Amino acid sequence: MNPVPHPVMKRSGSGDAVVLVITPYLHHDGSSLLLFRFLRWAEEHCSNLAFDVLYRYDGPLRQQLLALSNVRDVKPLLPRKRRILHHIESRFQSREIAQRLTHANAIYCNTVVGMRCLEELVETLKIPRQKLPRISVHVRELGYWIQRSGVKPASFSSLANTIIADSSLTAKNLTSAFSLSNVCIIDEYCDTQEIPQWQGSDRLRQEYGIPSNRKVVGMSGTIEWRKGPDMFLLIAKRLAETMTINPPLFAWVGGGDANARYQIDSDIKRLGLESSVLFTGPKDNPYPYYSSFDLFLLSSREEPFGAVCLEAAMLDIPSLCFAGCAGAETFIADGAGLVVDHFDVSAMAEAVKEMLENGDRRRAAGEEAHRRCLAAHSHDVLLPRLLREVLGGELHASIRAT
Repeated sequence: MNPVPHPVMKRSGSGDAVVLVITPYLHHDGSSLLLFRFLRWAEEHCSNLAFDVLYRYDGPLRQQLLALSNVRDVKPLLPRKRRILHHIESRFQSREIAQRLTHANAIYCNTVVGMRCLEELVETLKIPRQKLPRISVHVRELGYWIQRSGVKPASFSSLANTIIADSSLTAKNLTSAFSLSNVCIIDEYCDTQEIPQWQGSDRLRQEYGIPSNRKVVGMSGTIEWRKGPDMFLLIAKRLAETMTINPPLFAWVGGGDANARYQIDSDIKRLGLESSVLFTGPKDNPYPYYSSFDLFLLSSREEPFGAVCLEAAMLDIPSLCFAGCAGAETFIADGAGLVVDHFDVSAMAEAVKEMLENGDRRRAAGEEAHRRCLAAHSHDVLLPRLLREVLGGELHASIRAT
């Protein structure tokens, strides 16, 4: 199916063009932080562009968004699987939401889950598609999260004018699974100015008393099946057995719900890894902790891109991943680390061991990762392209650069 046409652009009463952002989360998670950086970059570069944000789950990022001069409002959506009108206090409020949808110059869903939120709004408020402006959907999910989101496959074509895939792996999944023609690829971006400031902070060692001579293999993210925490533990087990003198510490920066944490703690005890593995829980600012890593091990089964590989790169840390599992595989394979056969835990353990023991190779890979990230994944390289896709040609042409 071809994407639906979008109506002629409208202007807000203030003279600014307005993009309505629909996002599920305002936590310090990957997609939310990437959204904040996009809006902050737009604040610095576009003098007549404003944003309204609708979110499902509140979090600390709300105040950071409201502090941006180009963000007019940050308003909550309503719980999933409930009819919206039952939770809106008045007809006036339902009309207000409908007006936000139909009077915006463009709508940007920063994840597939955000598009699911838009689906629910359009269906419940009975808004015809032709009354909506241009809609872009930024896909940062592969099969697992797309299926879990509950989004209707037809909505990719019926709602979205453009689909933005965060890697070639994501685009391949979309075209093969949904036969989409309106997909463009914009790789994930990274704050190449802020992150390097944390190099050398070594907070992980300081906070947890890790000796300076002990190597650290890091990972980051929520504790969930997709991220492969079980494989992370199995690789740690292999290294604990083969590097008996000063074995590395495997440190995971990030958390999960109580059930996930119980599962991982139970496995750590059963594998006898209490002294080999550390799960820190979530951190509002993970970069001082990343700076303690010698290697970044992306153990994920499904990782559309894995922007944390870019963040590690800006700290001169090389990455390792499994083949076919991460959109960042090309970035890693081209000198920024190592790619190991799909789910070959033994081979990954050997690759980690070799990189830890070969300091010259590890440092060279870290320096190449930094160089490539700076050249191809900075805000100024990728965010102008993202802005053009979100706005479309006519509206983009009207935006004044600052």
